[in-house]
Amino acid sequence: MTDYPLLTSLNGSASIRFLSYEEKRKLAEELRAFIIQTVAANGGHLAPNLGVIELTIALLATNDVPRDSVIFDVGHQCYAWKILTDRFTEFPTLRQKGGLSGFPKTTESAYDVFNTGHSSTSISAAVGLARAKSMKGDQSKTIALIGDGALGGGMAFEALSDAGQAGDNLLVILNDNQMCIDHAVGGVARHLEQLRTSQRYIKLKTIWEQRLERVPLVGDPSIRLLARLKRRWRLWRREGGAIFEQLGFRYYGPVDGHNLEDLERHLKALRMVRGPVLFHVITVKGKGYPYAEDEPEFYHGVSPFDTANGRSAAPGSGKTFSSILGETIIELAELDPNIVAITAAMAQGTGLIPFRSCFPNRFMDVGIAEQHAVTMAAGMAVGGLRPVVTMYSTFLQRAVDQMLHDVCLQNLPVVFAVDRAGLVGGDGDTHQGVYDLAIALSLPNLTVTAPATASDLRALLHFARRHDGPVLIRYPHDIAAEQDLFDTGFDLNRSSLADIAALRPVQKGDDLTVIVLGAMLEDATRAVDHLIARFPGRSVDLFSCIVALPFDYENMLISIQRTGKLFVIEDGVEQGGFGSIVVSEAQKRYPGIIVDFAGVTKPTADQASRAELKADEALDAPGLEEQMLRLMGVVE
Repeated sequence: MTDYPLLTSLNGSASIRFLSYEEKRKLAEELRAFIIQTVAANGGHLAPNLGVIELTIALLATNDVPRDSVIFDVGHQCYAWKILTDRFTEFPTLRQKGGLSGFPKTTESAYDVFNTGHSSTSISAAVGLARAKSMKGDQSKTIALIGDGALGGGMAFEALSDAGQAGDNLLVILNDNQMCIDHAVGGVARHLEQLRTSQRYIKLKTIWEQRLERVPLVGDPSIRLLARLKRRWRLWRREGGAIFEQLGFRYYGPVDGHNLEDLERHLKALRMVRGPVLFHVITVKGKGYPYAEDEPEFYHGVSPFDTANGRSAAPGSGKTFSSILGETIIELAELDPNIVAITAAMAQGTGLIPFRSCFPNRFMDVGIAEQHAVTMAAGMAVGGLRPVVTMYSTFLQRAVDQMLHDVCLQNLPVVFAVDRAGLVGGDGDTHQGVYDLAIALSLPNLTVTAPATASDLRALLHFARRHDGPVLIRYPHDIAAEQDLFDTGFDLNRSSLADIAALRPVQKGDDLTVIVLGAMLEDATRAVDHLIARFPGRSVDLFSCIVALPFDYENMLISIQRTGKLFVIEDGVEQGGFGSIVVSEAQKRYPGIIVDFAGVTKPTADQASRAELKADEALDAPGLEEQMLRLMGVVE
């Protein structure tokens, strides 16, 4: 740690306020270098964290944390916060098993006051915390730090509306890193901004409000009248904060988010303002690392990379499910003009960038608005289009009601391409994609699928394009196997649901029936191969299943009548999941059968790699092999 003398010398976060501005600027340089070094080794969210270095320093220099509470939205920007709040020496363990989380965690530090990982939640949480403090007579500050992207989420506006009308003592910091602010310019506007943020003005304003409040009958109406006149003046002037003023907030900004002196001046002044305040800060996403500044979308979340050239240190040896989805829907869109693609701020991660380039008028990125994306897709389907909604599994959870109410109940032809399904490495419990199966299997009219290979995903997309109803296709963030498990006579463009849903034999055997859903097939196949090699007299009837609903019970029953034992494997939660449903039905139809199923039992586990998570759940090849042997009654 000798390369970071200021970071090493800090004696707690409170010592930051005693640094000179020159020292704070050097501290910002050290933070950037340390974060780049760590993310290059471990992977993580690089660009958003580099953009809030100065803002984090200013927050710690002007507030009494952890007594004053800072709640991060999503948490993509908390790395500098972690480093400066007594976790400097632990930071190299970021996103590693047993190490620091990439998101705020209350179990990790008293400075992290609220767990986050999903977008647009910070203002609601801060409103609740501020009200709790008020009810208990706690005068400490509550601050929500939210990005301009997250502010587009409907929940954020619900919270702004509630906080504004209730008058909560709350500071919302809007971290705007898109550089697209339209604000008033010129000497008068500049003077008004300086006036609004001067400590003298705020003190004077507060004194006059307090005096007016004590005047019977006319005091409160006078205060409301003055506030109304100010809002109308700002509307007439068309200043940037008009919308926030209308919601009941006092708006300050925009301010350069990389100017420490300006940030601290404003934050010190705003501590004296009563009621809800919105402080608008302009930052550069990826600040200080040229590759991240040039491509902030690509460097939002990255795998380990070479700092010298910014490229991945370990390129993959095959195509991911995400890239195959992107290629296939381009092929389908060339055949069918009704196909459109929708995502919610996940174009890069879901493989849709090539589609956007080919069909810009048929691509819709609605921002962080998953509920809107799904219901909009329903409306498009009613209008005769064939929408493909692509989202990460963990974020599709936010639109479950829309899936049920607006798509499934109306049996509309909407395709849900669910990326990052199953166990997800690095990001911890908030980003696990293990709940979608348990949720989806209960929805009416929904065909639920999970490809095991690249050819499976292509086939399922072709089928979904023709199917008169909703289809969900779930797959992991992984390299897709290239083997083709369909019969030689399988026709992509003519296959029926029954053809695709049929269980596919991978190995024949007599001692145990094993049914594997989706991409878990690779681990299961290795487990069976090793088991047979260890015990040559044993054999397993191994099937690949790519349609969870409707399930092929007929072929399963034929197999278990011979083996008498059933083992079902999935990478979703065990409770209420695919395996529990299948074995329950198997026991009803064939009483006395020996059954077991494997899935995720610890969905709240901390961050680790996907391989480590599978090993912990006994869902890797060795773990599955031992479960199969136990079910077969084989003991060495």
